[in-house]
Amino acid sequence: MADAPASVGVAAPPAPEAWFLAATRCWCGGSERAPSPCSADYFVCSRCGTHVARRRLRAERVADFYSLAGYWHARQREKAHPTLLERRALLERDGRVDRWMAAIERHTLGNRGTAVEIGCAEGTLLLRLRERGWTVCGVEPDAATAAAVAAATGLEVRAGAFPEVAIPDCDLFVACDVLEHALDPQRLVEAAHARLRPGGLLFLQLPLLVPGEADFGGITPKVFDPWEHSFIFTRTSIATLLAAAGFEVLRNDEAWVRAHEFVVARRREPTPEATPLLANLPEMLSPEWRGFMDGLNAFARPLGLREFDSWSKIWEYPALWQRGLATMPWAQTRLVDIGSELSALPWWLATQGARVTLIERSPNFTGHWEYLRKRLGVAVDWRIVDTADLPLPPRSVDVVTSLSVLEHQPDKVRAVDEMARVLRPGGLLALSCDICEPGYGMTYPAWGGTALDRRGFDALLLQHPDLEPLHAPTWNAEDIGPFLAWHRETAPHHTYVTAAAVLRRLPGGWRPLQRRLRRAHARFLGAG
Repeated sequence: MADAPASVGVAAPPAPEAWFLAATRCWCGGSERAPSPCSADYFVCSRCGTHVARRRLRAERVADFYSLAGYWHARQREKAHPTLLERRALLERDGRVDRWMAAIERHTLGNRGTAVEIGCAEGTLLLRLRERGWTVCGVEPDAATAAAVAAATGLEVRAGAFPEVAIPDCDLFVACDVLEHALDPQRLVEAAHARLRPGGLLFLQLPLLVPGEADFGGITPKVFDPWEHSFIFTRTSIATLLAAAGFEVLRNDEAWVRAHEFVVARRREPTPEATPLLANLPEMLSPEWRGFMDGLNAFARPLGLREFDSWSKIWEYPALWQRGLATMPWAQTRLVDIGSELSALPWWLATQGARVTLIERSPNFTGHWEYLRKRLGVAVDWRIVDTADLPLPPRSVDVVTSLSVLEHQPDKVRAVDEMARVLRPGGLLALSCDICEPGYGMTYPAWGGTALDRRGFDALLLQHPDLEPLHAPTWNAEDIGPFLAWHRETAPHHTYVTAAAVLRRLPGGWRPLQRRLRRAHARFLGAG
């Protein structure tokens, strides 16, 4: 697809307004944090920082928009670009294709295989790859364009919009000046991941906003073109997108020229069947997690309860729901929520029939709770306590929920023991808390309490003699880097990650000596 040219100025609109829809959400599901400082036609996503066009091409108009006559001839002439079959000489002359090949071969290490290029245009890169021994296939959305390129080059060029159009399994997936045009870039790169063979390479060229540079200088109006470019990514947001789709970013700091940045990523293989304990981008940005948070936020909004559009909470809430809370028959279930404040979850569960007790240290929220109880007509009461001790009988509760509370509790062993004590045998503890591992470059704000590390989490929860994980857990350390990079962008102090687990209360009890030994072990690990 088209490059950002070196000259200033914006070409005439290439299509009727009716071909476009208003856009209010980012590819990641986030909404507007602020208008883009680069263009009034864009906003900055609250969740990932991508700059998002306020209009988006209708899916059924993609082939019409990128047509041979309308886009590759009339549109290119208006922008002072070479037309379709004039491009090859330019790309060879300015050294662009050489830079592409050097970047690709640096990571393929002389290996060959099948290469697929989405938005292959005139086919210059595919021709060079074929010369080097690759089996190649291109894709263009418009049938006339695909036929013209195939006739001029002898390349196989399939017509259709990816991922609707079928492509072969491949070892190299290329999209140069394409992803910023994509209507759903997450779907595109997930489909690329599905077609790549194990260890396969993804190569992208696209404009990226980089730290220290507010925009693209004189060509900023060309890059922020809402007729063509749906998304302008930052270096962080493109890494977030690729991590969410299952890629490991290998290189993200090279460019042909400004606004033609390279990203090289490798397909990451799925982990063995186990439930990840740590927050991760593939789950957080999946349709299931996003859909749950959209529903919870929609419930919270008219009630004055807290909404979450970024921060680790958008993983924590759906993680606990998907890990076990979704299986509960909520009618008449006895729920205790610790550290409730204005969390929407216990109130939403109360509307599903749960009998809820809220636990807080301060009475600051009780006025609003009274209002909500009357408005919703639900069975909710509360206890105000400033210790880890729960003023409830043993084995009297079906579910305990605790989201990001444990790090604030000085006596964590006592807090977890109390949660276990009040649970009936078979009852569930759904808990999330912050994790800080200095070895991964994490820090934790002093005012936030004391975060656990993974060993402390194990000692307090996974090794608790009265509790067992509902699902086989795994410490998914490979997700720490991508999640931490995203989390740091949401707030300066978010320099840590989060863990969550759902555990089942076992029958029976344990002796005082075991309790003392466990407390000593937890203190030794810094979890007490």
